[in-house]
Amino acid sequence: MPDPEPGLRERKRHATRLAIQQAALRIAVEDGLGAVTVDEISRRADVSPRTFFNYFANKEQAILGDDPRLPDDAALQAFVDGGPSGELVPDIGALLVHSAQAFFTERGLVAERQQVLRANPELFSRRMASMQEFQAEVQAAVARRLERADPVLAADPEGLRRRAGLAAVIALAALRHAWWEWSASDAGGELVDELERSFAELDALVSRSLV
Repeated sequence: MPDPEPGLRERKRHATRLAIQQAALRIAVEDGLGAVTVDEISRRADVSPRTFFNYFANKEQAILGDDPRLPDDAALQAFVDGGPSGELVPDIGALLVHSAQAFFTERGLVAERQQVLRANPELFSRRMASMQEFQAEVQAAVARRLERADPVLAADPEGLRRRAGLAAVIALAALRHAWWEWSASDAGGELVDELERSFAELDALVSRSLV
């Protein structure tokens, strides 16, 4: 079941967040990372510095955008409890789709953000660190699920760690595949749609390999 459409207030917040990110990236592209300041971002985005800090902790976060995070809600608990389908790979996909819907990803920001990351290795390293943290979150969620579902595996901490870790690596690979397909496409689709497709293709590959 798709998540409900955001209301007017949330759309306004999204527009402000987007304007701040666009301003930060444009300054970095045009004048370099050293020229990016909270005051200049705020001026270009037509917001106050106080408003800026309501959305982002610092200029680096405005450039990089939101870090991926698993939802701390009923969807995560449903996954841990073995839902929604009872099949691990599709259920990880459903959880990541739900997580992706909590963030607004604008195609127009992608090219500029990649340009800034290529020119600033320290920001690229920070992005990679955030993805490693997200992978650890996925691994922890999978481990909780496997621990509940398989008493034998629950009694083998090393085996549980390895299996959950493998599942997380595969999940992040599917996420990267979806991102590459989405960012390279001219069709104008949504990232969550590509994510659903990537996990469906992964599930098909796994299912066929077991035949």
